[in-house]
Amino acid sequence: MAETEIHEKLARVLVRYEAGRIEPLEFRWGTRELRVSSVNARWIDRSTRPLKYFFSVTASSGEVCILGHREGDPIWYLESILVL
Repeated sequence: MAETEIHEKLARVLVRYEAGRIEPLEFRWGTRELRVSSVNARWIDRSTRPLKYFFSVTASSGEVCILGHREGDPIWYLESILVL
């Protein structure tokens, strides 16, 4: 498995806020609309201010993507894609 660094702003992200947790549901990267099939992991980079939240998700395409955003910032990023 290889990780391809992307670090691009996402055009749109649909998330659900429930019980104090954020769950990405779908996102648009360029012209591609991707649904989130599963959230594999989530973690917080507490070494930065504001905090940065990361999510490992499996997209409907089968790709494993790392999404991220900073606390209080509505802009989300596609940080990387794991290629099998």
